[in-house]
Amino acid sequence: MPNLLKLALLALLFLPLHLSAQDSDGLYNVNMKFYHLDLYIDIDKPQIKGSVYIEFVAVKDQIDELYLDLGEGMKISKIDGASAFEREGEEILVKLSGRPLRKEERGKITVHYEGVPQNEQLDVDGETVTKGLLVKNRGKDKFQSRLVALAAYPQAGYRWFPCRRGIGDKVDSVYVDVTIPVRFSTAMVQEKERKIPYTAVSNGVLEGTEILEDGKKRKFKWRHRHRIAPHHLTIAISNFAKMEVEYKAKGYSFPINFYIFPEHLEEANATINRSKEIMACLSRTFGPYPYKDEGFSVIELGLPLGLDGMPTQTAVLVEDLKSFHMYQVVHQAANMWFGNHISPEAWQDAWITEALATYAEATWQEYKRGLNVYQIILDQKEYYEGGKLYLDNINEYSQERLSKKGMYVIHMLRGIMGDEYFYETLKGITELKRGKSTYLSTQRFREICEYYASENEPKDFKYFFDQWVFGEYYPTYKVEYEKTRSGVNLRVLQEKVEGQKQFFEMPARIRFTLEDGSTVEKVVQLKALADQTIEIELDKDFNQLEFDPFNWIFKDLQYSREILSGRSPIENMSIKTSQGRRKIALSFESPKKQNIEIQLIQKANGVDILEDKILQSQEIKKVKGKKELSFKLPVPPKSRGVFELKIIGKSDIFSKTIRVTQLEKRFK
Repeated sequence: MPNLLKLALLALLFLPLHLSAQDSDGLYNVNMKFYHLDLYIDIDKPQIKGSVYIEFVAVKDQIDELYLDLGEGMKISKIDGASAFEREGEEILVKLSGRPLRKEERGKITVHYEGVPQNEQLDVDGETVTKGLLVKNRGKDKFQSRLVALAAYPQAGYRWFPCRRGIGDKVDSVYVDVTIPVRFSTAMVQEKERKIPYTAVSNGVLEGTEILEDGKKRKFKWRHRHRIAPHHLTIAISNFAKMEVEYKAKGYSFPINFYIFPEHLEEANATINRSKEIMACLSRTFGPYPYKDEGFSVIELGLPLGLDGMPTQTAVLVEDLKSFHMYQVVHQAANMWFGNHISPEAWQDAWITEALATYAEATWQEYKRGLNVYQIILDQKEYYEGGKLYLDNINEYSQERLSKKGMYVIHMLRGIMGDEYFYETLKGITELKRGKSTYLSTQRFREICEYYASENEPKDFKYFFDQWVFGEYYPTYKVEYEKTRSGVNLRVLQEKVEGQKQFFEMPARIRFTLEDGSTVEKVVQLKALADQTIEIELDKDFNQLEFDPFNWIFKDLQYSREILSGRSPIENMSIKTSQGRRKIALSFESPKKQNIEIQLIQKANGVDILEDKILQSQEIKKVKGKKELSFKLPVPPKSRGVFELKIIGKSDIFSKTIRVTQLEKRFK
């Protein structure tokens, strides 16, 4: 999704991101503390009219002005607490009335405004996603209904209410009062016609409603008492059916609320039924839910939102609640911990948020079905393109890279840290155990990882972050090994892809299957070398050696070669795959005449395939010189699987694990 955040994030290049940030023009001379939105939204002719009460604190003496941002299409009629204001484009200079504020003194203004927010349309994986004022009509005749929503994530809350744009000026709390016409729509619910009232949903807790104008209007009073950035606010209005489940954990509980189109209640059952498991999984991964005093909401919009949906604080927006969109709930719920509660310190640090939200999808599968299915999610998110996670240039921003490559970086961090220290790190960050700031930089993330991993011996992960966060690409390995009396000689060759500047340094797990069927695992330190030989001692003989069998390194392992003797080697081995790894092109040379056997083995996955199975076996007689073969794996486009290709000669055995990915989405 290379374009999803680019336009919105461009603005952040010019914005300081710390709460105390200032510049020479006094643009950031106050810290915003509180917003109270009091809005009327007409459902038939969607527009906003109302006011925003704002409290702020001066960061230095003699403050007599401040800047706000407000999107095109929104007009300010007056500002209480201001002697004057000037506007240029989306920027508003407010001249405060009364004497100048002293440092740490609190000020307040109320901005009265109205208008129709100017929308922004972005291409996300070929799908047009709209940010701003969202409107959708549903049904026909007496079943007609309407959705009106305000959603401007990321970094664009200013499009629909006056605030300070950017991610660096969270306020302590937000109140949202939304007044709408009293209205009902007819909907079919469990094969019965029912009148469903329109509801306005926002962030936090609904603390009350009020009937106005003799029953013609209704005001919904939402309260969120946690630190929040403006772009994490939303309002959604429709004839929602509300479903609630209670999540219980040790010492606390909170509601999980679903706001669903009433005609979709049945199709939402699977996601609703799984919601407590999702919250349990994420709490186990990231620590207690940070907004447990206010609950968690899922809001159906029925509009394209990209693959991942859209996060707002305490609430996630999803296209619908069909079971195959459950990942949207998982992905965006993870943002409650990293993204909302803990936010990127700068736009370059946004990779942490995207990586952990995407990693949550794999964690969810591991929680339900184990490591084999966890690995399937990793396979589907492989990213073999260039590009860094910590960017030098905003024009290089790619959410696909941040999500997919970032997810594997989190996976590899878990691998080098171990589960205990890895999960302690994530929980420590969200529980603010290593500092009080709710902003997280890449450097600080590395420091906290090192702190928890260094319990028994000092750890320095600079090499890891330099390679995977500040660097590009991935290692390409060829592995050769030969048994010795005391164990094995392991040779690891690294190659560079075009554009790659460095070799990679990584710890690698080597698993040996012994003659009695048991396994032994050794960890070796791979250096940043083109050619490295490592001696590994073993007490017993082994039948099989596997290099990084659980894929703790994101890599291209071209093949593993067991050297039996030096009499009749197979040379210039090349195994290339295409079409989601279904098509295999095999070429090699045999200097001496020999018989060569080629086997295709389907690997056990622990779910429906419990033992390895030889699918095909072919012996080629008297091979000499160059040989080229091609064949296709028997895997439909909508399926996936793990296979092993073996080329067996007189003096060596080559093998390659082929993880076939899903080419076509099961659901569109």
